[in-house]
Amino acid sequence: MTRNDKPSFIRLSPQQVSKLEVMKHSIEEPVTRKEIIDGMIDSGYVVALKTLYDAGLVNKKDFEKSLAQIPDYILDVI
Repeated sequence: MTRNDKPSFIRLSPQQVSKLEVMKHSIEEPVTRKEIIDGMIDSGYVVALKTLYDAGLVNKKDFEKSLAQIPDYILDVI
């Protein structure tokens, strides 16, 4: 197992946890804080990929290969 395969943990401030709770209550189906954070990371990843692709720093093949890692429900809203 490489270092990148191990889970990482982040410490959230009470204010950040409170914001996650607001987000959690705005979603109709039951969702965990982890699922919210996962979705936010995936969304940010897509934005970063699109920015790099638009700047010519990522080719179309790599762009599409990277997007294949993202769940469809994220791609549908971005």
